[in-house]
Amino acid sequence: MKNPPYLIYSVSSGNSYYFRSWIPKDLRSTFGGLKEFRISLKCGIRSRSNKICRRLNKIVSEIYDQVRTGMKKLDIEDIKEILRIEIRKQILHAHHVDLGTNKWDESKKMMSLDSVKQRELLFRDTLKNDLRTYNQELDVKLETIFDSMGIVLEKDSVPYKTLRNHFINLNLLRFEWMKELIEETGKTDDDFRNSAQIKLSLELFPDLKDQSSDISSIEPVRTSISSIPDKGFGKTISVCGQLFYERKLLENTSPKEIQTLKQNINDLIEVVGDLPISNLSKEEVSKFITIQSKLPPNRKKSPQFRNLSIPEILKLKGVQPQSPNNVNKRLSKLSVFGNWCVRQGYINQSPFKEMKLSVKSSRPDRKSFSAIDLRKILNPDTYLKWTIYFNHPKNPSHKESRNKKLPSQPSGAKNQLPYYWIFLMGIFSGMRTNEMCQLRLSDLRKEKGIWFMHVEESDQTSVKTQNAIRKIPVHPQLTELGFIDYVGNLKRKKKDRVLWELTKGRDGYGKQVSRHYNERFLPELGIWEKYSKVLYCTRHTFINKLYSKNVDENIIKELVGHEREFTMKHYGGDPFSPEQLLDEISKVEYSGIKWNKLKI
Repeated sequence: MKNPPYLIYSVSSGNSYYFRSWIPKDLRSTFGGLKEFRISLKCGIRSRSNKICRRLNKIVSEIYDQVRTGMKKLDIEDIKEILRIEIRKQILHAHHVDLGTNKWDESKKMMSLDSVKQRELLFRDTLKNDLRTYNQELDVKLETIFDSMGIVLEKDSVPYKTLRNHFINLNLLRFEWMKELIEETGKTDDDFRNSAQIKLSLELFPDLKDQSSDISSIEPVRTSISSIPDKGFGKTISVCGQLFYERKLLENTSPKEIQTLKQNINDLIEVVGDLPISNLSKEEVSKFITIQSKLPPNRKKSPQFRNLSIPEILKLKGVQPQSPNNVNKRLSKLSVFGNWCVRQGYINQSPFKEMKLSVKSSRPDRKSFSAIDLRKILNPDTYLKWTIYFNHPKNPSHKESRNKKLPSQPSGAKNQLPYYWIFLMGIFSGMRTNEMCQLRLSDLRKEKGIWFMHVEESDQTSVKTQNAIRKIPVHPQLTELGFIDYVGNLKRKKKDRVLWELTKGRDGYGKQVSRHYNERFLPELGIWEKYSKVLYCTRHTFINKLYSKNVDENIIKELVGHEREFTMKHYGGDPFSPEQLLDEISKVEYSGIKWNKLKI
């Protein structure tokens, strides 16, 4: 018998049923873009679960209706307010184009006029041949505006279609305003507002005088952005960027991440100019993408390019451009900035939304280590040779004929113990490489007689996401290999971290161990595959082993730091006891390994 759409059965989650609710499209923005949510019923009996789901479905439907009731419908006053803001933005954009024109060079002035006329022709051509697509783009913009104003979106209603047509007419008027300003006809902002009222047949600015009867009473044109009283629309990209960096500092964002965000915003300004943030459109973002796609990667760091301007680089021949994936990474960072500007009310919609290049992933997915791989790696003779007894080929202290005056352990010679523990910790905890490398001795704590490794965010440690904050029981096999005794010995020596020998780099503590496994150990065994078989794959190996042992999916997410189910995410707490977590993690076993010969 087929289950109703709100009832889901999952074998991987302990043979349990789930309640699922699809959030109506008109309410998704209210729920942060969420399309559905699920609740585990912790029940494997179909009839009982179906009964619970029917009741939950009725309750959730009532909640949706209550949310809708709290939202207002679009009326004439809302239309006027939206149009007033849009008119201010369009006038600002026209002034920006005018101020960017060299009026003292007649040829440049004509070029600017020709550019405006060409853009107008292209826009009219779009309206003529592809109005449907343009309306869809407008719908996205208006949906964001409606959401911010708490207005129900009814795309088929007459008021909505009227508003959408008004936006098209304002876009056409903008081209006229640009030409008026460039040609210095003497038209003022009030003239433009009045022309908008006439075109749209709406009284939007009651304070305007009858300009047709008294032209001499018109005030001079206001070109100062600060003179236009609108909510943040006069702020330039750089000004918004500075406010953005300050907010990120308050949110304890890492200095490295802030520097990356700042670099990408500066790159954007270098290409499109320091525009008012409200004038940054998809057209400018498209220009940025085109230019970036022709530039080399890391041009600000490269001695060959760092002192050259973008036009100078573009003139060079034989320059290897950055990959489309790299351009998309830049757009991801800029999207963080754009979304922040939307939340501050500076813009209605991020211009970076859905602007990424469509590229097929050239990087293969990471794989788990197979049973054969693990037997090769953990062969006692092989493993100890490449960890505890590893000799660094470029280190004089590891050569038998070394000069006795050399220090017994110069730089690079002290990482054998991290090489030994990192792989074992990975396959028995599923922790990310840097999570293991930064683990402090204080992060190992007992709870109800069970040792746990805590992944925490602090001044000394960082986490990938908030979900990554968690605790993982120390696997019994690690205890048998002497891990707890090793930690106790480090405490007596007053060390601070478990893998204290590793030094911190730009990306954390993991560089030295990752290079050892990915450039030496795994390639030597013929196991390493670029991107797909690397040290980090210990995490995938652990996760796949948990699934193969039918461990509850919620417990797996709890152990490895993945996003929790709806109820766990929103109600928090520790739903699983220490004993339960230890029992589940103890199911992870790897056969064919001589563990007793690996103990040091």
